[in-house]
Amino acid sequence: MLLFLGAFIAGVLTVLAPCVLALLPVIVGGSFGGDVKDKKRPVIIAASLAVSLIVFTLLLKATSLLVDLNPSTITYVSGGIIVALGVLTLFPNVYATVLAKLGIEHRAQSALGKSFQNKNQYIGPIVTGAALGPVFSSCSPVYAYILATILPSNFTQAIALIVVYVIGLSLVLLLIGYYGQRFISKIKFASNPKGWFQRAIAILFIVTGLLIMTGYDKRVQTWVSQHTPFNFDKLSSKLIPKSERNIDETKLFNVEPYPAPEYKGLTEWINSKPLTQQELKGKVVLVDFWTYSCINCIRNNPYIEKWYETYKDQGFVVVGMHAPEFAFEKNVDNVKKGVQDQKLTYPVALDNDFDTWNAYKNQSWPTSYLIDARGNVRRVHEGEGKYTETEQAIRQLLQENGSNINMINAASTTDNAPITEAQTAETYLGGSRAGNYGGSPPLVGTPAIRDFSMNENLKSNQWSIGGKWEVMGEKIVARGSSTLNFKVSAKDVYLVGGSRQPQAIKVSLDGKPISETNAAGADIRNSSFTVSESKLYRVTSFPQFTKDAVVKLNVPDGVELNVFTFGS
Repeated sequence: MLLFLGAFIAGVLTVLAPCVLALLPVIVGGSFGGDVKDKKRPVIIAASLAVSLIVFTLLLKATSLLVDLNPSTITYVSGGIIVALGVLTLFPNVYATVLAKLGIEHRAQSALGKSFQNKNQYIGPIVTGAALGPVFSSCSPVYAYILATILPSNFTQAIALIVVYVIGLSLVLLLIGYYGQRFISKIKFASNPKGWFQRAIAILFIVTGLLIMTGYDKRVQTWVSQHTPFNFDKLSSKLIPKSERNIDETKLFNVEPYPAPEYKGLTEWINSKPLTQQELKGKVVLVDFWTYSCINCIRNNPYIEKWYETYKDQGFVVVGMHAPEFAFEKNVDNVKKGVQDQKLTYPVALDNDFDTWNAYKNQSWPTSYLIDARGNVRRVHEGEGKYTETEQAIRQLLQENGSNINMINAASTTDNAPITEAQTAETYLGGSRAGNYGGSPPLVGTPAIRDFSMNENLKSNQWSIGGKWEVMGEKIVARGSSTLNFKVSAKDVYLVGGSRQPQAIKVSLDGKPISETNAAGADIRNSSFTVSESKLYRVTSFPQFTKDAVVKLNVPDGVELNVFTFGS
């Protein structure tokens, strides 16, 4: 219930988001036309936007119908529609002619009923609302949380939450449109459809649409968030629940014991025959949710493997529950290769549809659940670190189960994973999740394949690309001999990517071939590394944490890049 309330409040607060502030004049402008006192127009534009946002979510996020559609296509369509509305409003005679020839007016009036018979009054707000729906979809951290965390595991709950979020958003937009209309209706010159005021609104539509198409609306949003009090993301993110469990980090067994859920919907098993939670009763079990290209998981896994090797003869079992973050991680052969590369010998199950993830009410990678011999969850740990505490809990549960482990030395030697606050954050490269991009043109709003110009004067933590690239939702794909540079602060730099055939990516560091420095990663050979199957590659390994180093990649045609991750 609290999450539903949070979703509603997030929808209400979205009006404070920089991406909405830039569009409020369009909302208000779309709420009046030839008859500025028509109270139906704000209702229509808010309802149309709500329906558009929900449909957009269903088509692009909740189904695989348009999985290969480039996100920039949606941006171009939305911006293009708004530009077209502005042009037709600027030249009303053209507007009427186009509607008449296409028969849009007649069909829309028939659909809306007899009460909507005023000429050309409602086409604009309907189309405006529909066009803005996809643009609004990136405006709230809560909306993003629902899509990324809840939607893969609980479709029904996610759609219900999105509907609640959209209701909150629509109510505020309705009020803005209504009161904006009332204010403008008091201005006499605003009612003239050919007057300068409505022409100014039409020009505003055109400018806004062009900003959306070119991606410059994102720069406006960034400026607003950095130079005004409207820090919406920070405010809205407080509505995201940290966990549905009451975890007491001061205790070794940090949750009230509860029965471990049964495994559900697992498609494949690696290193083991299929297992069930029921048949594992009598053993101490660690269920670890992970994915093979996640650097946090990769750093975690050696500890888990060591625990398995140390205690498996004492009644300890590990079940690695592999839940994919990217589409290529659903491929069992890729997962097998990841398991082999990371030298994991414990059982690994593929939870491709997030059924077990949902049963455990899991929220992130990596997260582990320590289960006692009676089948009750006793400890939950999210993220890296706390290794000695987790091993201490394993040993204690084994002792409770009658195992004699006093003669076995503990395997862990550290409590925390090496993370530095100044470290560059995990950075996605695909158009749907890209961050800190500093090149030209912007990633958002680019066509499927386009020429890019690399920025040689990057700020800290920025990256850019040069040459011809195809920008997709989860990745960018080199189309020809292309380049990428990244100004990073880290000790280790990792890259998740792949290629249909083995190809070498050349690497330079601060202008020098990386093999001529002392910072080459484990996968580097002669200043390059070979990309084949989609996985994580080790690009740099500085002797110590290094700030603002520029890593440059020369990327061959067809190589796919997904995400950079970092270590300190």
